[in-house]
Amino acid sequence: MSENCSHECGSCSADCSSRQTNPADFIEPLNSMSSVKKVIGVVSGKGGVGKSMVTASLAVLMNRKGYHSAVLDADITGPSIPKVFGMTEKAEAHDFGLLPVKSEKGIDVMSINLLLENDSAPVVWRGPIIAGTVKQFWSDTVWEDVDFMFVDMPPGTGDVPLTVFQSIPLDGIIIVTSPQELVSMIVAKAANMAKLMNIPILGIIENYSYLECPDCGKKINVFGESHIDEIAGEFEMDVLAKLPINPAVAQLCDAGRVEEIDCDLLTDTANKIEALLDEKKEGSGKTVKRIAVTTEGSEIFQHFGKCKSFTLFDVKENEIISKDRMDTEGNGHSALAGMLHDNQVDVLICGGIGQGAKDALASLGVELVAGASGSVEDAVKNYLQGTLKHDADFTCNHHDHEHGGEDCGHTCGNHC
Repeated sequence: MSENCSHECGSCSADCSSRQTNPADFIEPLNSMSSVKKVIGVVSGKGGVGKSMVTASLAVLMNRKGYHSAVLDADITGPSIPKVFGMTEKAEAHDFGLLPVKSEKGIDVMSINLLLENDSAPVVWRGPIIAGTVKQFWSDTVWEDVDFMFVDMPPGTGDVPLTVFQSIPLDGIIIVTSPQELVSMIVAKAANMAKLMNIPILGIIENYSYLECPDCGKKINVFGESHIDEIAGEFEMDVLAKLPINPAVAQLCDAGRVEEIDCDLLTDTANKIEALLDEKKEGSGKTVKRIAVTTEGSEIFQHFGKCKSFTLFDVKENEIISKDRMDTEGNGHSALAGMLHDNQVDVLICGGIGQGAKDALASLGVELVAGASGSVEDAVKNYLQGTLKHDADFTCNHHDHEHGGEDCGHTCGNHC
């Protein structure tokens, strides 16, 4: 820190220790009643490229594959998701949170137009309020057992994309673009923002790629020759699909019947997204799950927030294939959740744990099995056999009493 530091970090570009934070500290926790496995952001550098249509189509395709899909409409000033799904009812607010509106086929949707009395009413809000609304759509909505959530973001690299990248644990983004010559610069902005924020880019979709003549089947490049392969190569991205101009698709979207669209051209995209649900792969390509256990000696440590080390187990085909020890490096409480996520942990087994840490783990997609005690290895074996279950009512309330009192033995798992 400079001796001339004014402590106004918001207007300072210096990379000093005072402003270094764990990215997980910005993640907004999910509603305690929510469960979301994978989150995919759909972005574009400019408007008018059919991003919302692609978002809705991907949700429809994953729904057809048997997954529970959802759409978070983060385009607050230009929401179109309810329109393409033909939604007319409004979202309900309860003491426990907002309830998303379900489409005809069961896709959960939350959008500002599901809260406004008049769908055509303009949203004349400043950036911080818009960004706050997007965060609330993530944290206040009850997203029940969602396998894949698609976040439809407004175009560009402004407040809302930044808020989504920082506040929602994205598993990756898909960039949607069109064939115009100027698109390379616009794609570059979106791709560079994702890299800056360490968000994986799953690939790029070119919409309006061509028009197919209904008489002879000839492909006509209405917007000129495509450069998508060159752009993808430059940024080391996969080309996921080249979608044609299709009047029938536009008519279905305008009529609120997006769930009737033929999504075959997005099948490769869906398969790549589906692969995200697979557990992590080792070099041989075999499935591996990583389990972390709070550890003190060979026993489960009973106070998550003060844990000094985890034992990490890599499991393949329900068998332990490796074991390692990871120090917490002085981190505590919710910061440990980010550390587990960064080390690709799928499951945490522990004793006592506070609600803040629970929320942080849930928002990062780490499965929690709390209330465990005894041998670390036995706990993992019991989990793999299905006999060790998470106690949803088990919460460490150590902050509410005085540690060190004559009645406190620091074993939160036994009395909290």
